[in-house]
Amino acid sequence: MTKTDTEEYFDLSYSREPASYYYLVLCLSKNEAQAVWYHSTKNLITGFASYPFTGSIKALFDDYKFLSSDFKEVLVSYNASNYLLSPRSMAFGDQTEAFQLTNELNDEFDTLKRFQLVNTKTDISYTIPQSIDNEVHQLIHHHQIFPLVAAHIEHELNVVKKAQQKQFLFAHISEEQIDIRVYLEGKLHMANSFFQSGKEDIAYFILFAAEVLGVDVENSRLIASGNIEIGDKTWNLLTKYWKQIEYKDPLNGVEISPSLTDYPKATFDHLTQALLCAS
Repeated sequence: MTKTDTEEYFDLSYSREPASYYYLVLCLSKNEAQAVWYHSTKNLITGFASYPFTGSIKALFDDYKFLSSDFKEVLVSYNASNYLLSPRSMAFGDQTEAFQLTNELNDEFDTLKRFQLVNTKTDISYTIPQSIDNEVHQLIHHHQIFPLVAAHIEHELNVVKKAQQKQFLFAHISEEQIDIRVYLEGKLHMANSFFQSGKEDIAYFILFAAEVLGVDVENSRLIASGNIEIGDKTWNLLTKYWKQIEYKDPLNGVEISPSLTDYPKATFDHLTQALLCAS
């Protein structure tokens, strides 16, 4: 489905502050661009937003000119479905050949990029459309590009290593995909993306991952983010199998303005984790 509506949640108390005080998190997916404004000197999230996205950053900036302000840094988080995790110590030689052992690469339209995780000695190779990659470099002066899954894994490793519970399943639901990560004994055992067309697919892949890795659905935590809300059809279906379901928390230590009270938390809170990738 093509996103046609705009959602904005702002604390306008800081609207006169220079853009250079802010980090902008810009998460791009097939039909949607999500944004988070983080005031670095106040340690405060002052806004969340979601806009239609046609695949062109220039068109997005033309429609919403404040997104092209000269921010301290723009953290471009691309919601890739085509990615590969590999141990950093493993010598693959040519990155393209290694990626194509398990993943498809259309090098006519896509750029293959690599991101190094900090919390684990792992690299993420992922594809991003060449047009988006080029526009980021042309239109945004201070930026970083990384896959959304990288920010999620960095945050999740911090959570699971401190927790007493030994089994976690994280599910991020977006547009036509679901990303599932399973952690056992504080370590990442699975990270994969699946095509989904509705709540039945979502429930199937989550339960499939749990069964394959021996996750106890009665006593482990399922932590969800993205296109899900408490009480919707997907949530209600999952509660038939899982006893402990919750939203993914925002980044620990970052404050969210108390004026932002009516925004959908599952949709936006997880995006604050991209700040872990700030320089």
